[in-house]
Amino acid sequence: MEILSRILDEKSAPFVVAELSGNHGGGLDKALNLVSAAKDAGADAIKLQTYRPDTITVRGTDDRFKLKTGLWKGKLLHELYEEAMTPWEWHPIIAKEARTQGMICFSSPFDESAVDFLEESMQPALYKIASFEMNHIPLLERIGKTGKPVLASVGVSESQEIINALKVLRGAGCPEVILLHCVSEYPAKPSDFSLGRMPLLESDYGVKFGLSDHSLGHLVAVAATALGARVIEKHLCLDRDESSIDGAFSMLPQEFAELVSAVRLTHEAMSGSQCPQESAKFKRSILVSSPIQQGDRLTPENVRIARPGDGMCPSRWNDILGQCASIDMNIGHPLSDQDIAKP
Repeated sequence: MEILSRILDEKSAPFVVAELSGNHGGGLDKALNLVSAAKDAGADAIKLQTYRPDTITVRGTDDRFKLKTGLWKGKLLHELYEEAMTPWEWHPIIAKEARTQGMICFSSPFDESAVDFLEESMQPALYKIASFEMNHIPLLERIGKTGKPVLASVGVSESQEIINALKVLRGAGCPEVILLHCVSEYPAKPSDFSLGRMPLLESDYGVKFGLSDHSLGHLVAVAATALGARVIEKHLCLDRDESSIDGAFSMLPQEFAELVSAVRLTHEAMSGSQCPQESAKFKRSILVSSPIQQGDRLTPENVRIARPGDGMCPSRWNDILGQCASIDMNIGHPLSDQDIAKP
């Protein structure tokens, strides 16, 4: 609940999640180095994906199981997932390292057995539902029964699917759902995001919203922050060689650090209260320009509209001309109501 309060607190900057996906390249050391890189870059959390190839697809080999476009063109689904999966025995090790570095670690489970495993081995503070799993009702029910908050991507979901998913999750015991605007392309083009619709997730479904971002750079994340996103999720990689399977649309550590800084500065710019500016003292006001004796009339020859701005407002100029001084005043004296004799 502490994490949920942090996410929902609009005074706090968006909750930034570093997605590891398969960018560990099959090496635990590289996965742990990704955790350290995320911490150094300023991420609030590490996210994994929990599945086995046989729990997410079947060993189909006909054309229906082959990717036709994109980064993984030509691969069979089972082949891709076998290459990209994070071994389940690594999960508690990665989670422990994240806790050591002051971050939380959670995951996107892809079937009920993955949820059971995560509950037994990690006790994550929240769950993520991938955009392609929003109609996976048994999975949603199992996640809801954990009583944990949920981040849910809606990249490929129709409105009724979102309504149904929320009903299932809440009915099973989920205390809060944050919907993540998402374009499920890899990489996604900024022109495809329609970010102006993102606040509708809150007005239409009564939930807070965030962004799961597969675009290049941090422009989309900054724009989402300005629109009120409470969560920003972005893939992190150490390199863009073949072992970082999602490297083409992931951020290198320095790029991720720049995203975190930009998001937090944007939130500060959008939510900070406007304080009086020190330089406002250099506005103009009505000042004495020639020595004035008590009883003298105020005229353009002995008062002026000038800097600094610690005297009477220039809007009173016509009102004070011809009035009599109540005291002696030297050059530079800031005129006030007490300096004018009462009729």
